[in-house]
Amino acid sequence: MPDAIIIILTVMAGLIVVGGAAVLIRSLIEPYLLDIDREILDVSRNQWSREACPKGGNLDSGDRESEGRAILRVSLFSDIHGKGLRVPITKLLNGLFSGSPDAVLFAGDIADSGKKPEAGLRILRLVAERAKAEGIPCYAARGNHDLLLTRDRIESTGFRLLENEFEIIRGASGAVFLLIGPGDSGKKSRIWPQLPGNLPADIPPERRIVLVHNPDYVRSQPDPAPYRVQLSGHIHGGQILLPFNLQFTVLRGDLLPREGIVSGFFSRKGVIGYITRGVGCGVLPLRFMAKPQITHLEIRV
Repeated sequence: MPDAIIIILTVMAGLIVVGGAAVLIRSLIEPYLLDIDREILDVSRNQWSREACPKGGNLDSGDRESEGRAILRVSLFSDIHGKGLRVPITKLLNGLFSGSPDAVLFAGDIADSGKKPEAGLRILRLVAERAKAEGIPCYAARGNHDLLLTRDRIESTGFRLLENEFEIIRGASGAVFLLIGPGDSGKKSRIWPQLPGNLPADIPPERRIVLVHNPDYVRSQPDPAPYRVQLSGHIHGGQILLPFNLQFTVLRGDLLPREGIVSGFFSRKGVIGYITRGVGCGVLPLRFMAKPQITHLEIRV
């Protein structure tokens, strides 16, 4: 074999090794990082945007765009997965409460396959204690990994579990919103529960928010759906992003990710959905190009 070809192959092999090592190092570090994103969802105008404010600052609802509007601010997180959480708890707590929320919402998966959920329950308890001290209510949806957890066990943390029920909540603007939790039947033989049939008629769809673990829930709804906002987790932003979306086209059955929707906003059946990347790790304690995330979301109607 000519010397030039040997040199080229050696260089290519070296680059592959170095690149692989860099990916592995990043994947080991990323679970300890945390993105704190601030988003505005304007339901009436069917628009959303990233809030332009200093990192660590609060959303400002006093601008002209929000004057006279019904406003609800929430801190959204999901997917603790028990000991799969690597984000330092102080960083997590400070991130959740840096946006002066009207409510803290957890979109499911306290445990990891239902095993040893104590670590995840402890995190929720710490969040709820901080929220109680600041007079902020906390609500949770059940994730597919939480099926073995009883309602009493989840609610012992201080979070109110919404499972085939709803709660009327009030934003800082004084406006009333309806928070609906359909529940989750698990990944095997999944049955999408219907929304409660006794939803208050005086709260219009624009002020109805569905908190559900799996974002594919919207696919089970009529068009248009009887609500306009859906907040979810489950996808982890892909957790470890693979070329050509392989983890969803080959390894998982989730449908929206097969369309390239793995985090952030999307629109289906008159609903504006938002998928948070979650804060923990499932199966492997690794993340790549999908950092843990807390979202401060201001919903305007």
